[in-house]
Formats: sequence, structure tokens, C-alpha cells
Amino acid sequence: MPCEHCESLLLEHAHGELAPAEHAEVSRHLAACPTCALASCRLRADLEGLLQATSEAPPPAVRARLRAAVERSFRPSWTRRTRAALARPVPAYAALAALLVPAALWLLTLPRAPTAAPIAAPRLGGYDAAAPLLMHRSVF
Repeated sequence: MPCEHCESLLLEHAHGELAPAEHAEVSRHLAACPTCALASCRLRADLEGLLQATSEAPPPAVRARLRAAVERSFRPSWTRRTRAALARPVPAYAALAALLVPAALWLLTLPRAPTAAPIAAPRLGGYDAAAPLLMHRSVF
């Protein structure tokens, strides 16, 4: 088998897609030809590297940062989000809530009755227990 024909069959040989007769012929050629054997080894290493690269996932922290960056880049602007919120249809209970808010504010602003402060006992000033009682004054 010429080397050019063998090299064209190396990929199918690596995947096991050759007929048994062709597979045996390529295997015999690879055992006898060091150039084609080296090409076969390089091809298998490349295929294993590709499989390994596609099967490895980044660490969870890297995935979280990537996801956050993608969400930030594709998130609509605040003006678009505000317009979308204002353009939503209003359900029937929202009209009732719109009426209850002013009524609640009105009830909160009503004047309240003043609460009576506790009456403090009067303080006596200038009282001297040792002084004689002043009975000579009329009380009435």
C-alpha cells in the first residue's frame, strides 16, 4: 500500500470505520512504515485533544462570571424596560388599588384628637414646716 493511500485512510482507521480487510492492510502498513505510524500517532493525539477540550467544562466561578457578562451585554436598557413596564395592560384590580392609595393617604393625613398629657402634681414652693401656721388670715 502506498503511503499517500494510507494517509487518506488514517482518519477512518482511527475511528474504526474501515472494512476489516482495509483495516488489516492499513495496520500492516503502519507497522512497517515509521512515517505513516508517526502521522497516525499525531492524528490520534489531535483527536484525543479535541475530545478532551470539548468535554472539559470551565470551573463554576468562571461559568458564573461568563453568564453575568453575557446577561449584562444582552439586557435591555433601563429606558426600554421602563417603556415595556408602562405599556403592559393594567388588570382590573389595579384600578381598585389606584383608588385605594389616595383614600389611604387621606386617612393618614386626618387630624387626630390630641391625647391628654398626664397632670403633674403641683409643687409647693417656700414651704417651711418649722414656721408657725398663719391662722390669722381668712381663707375666704
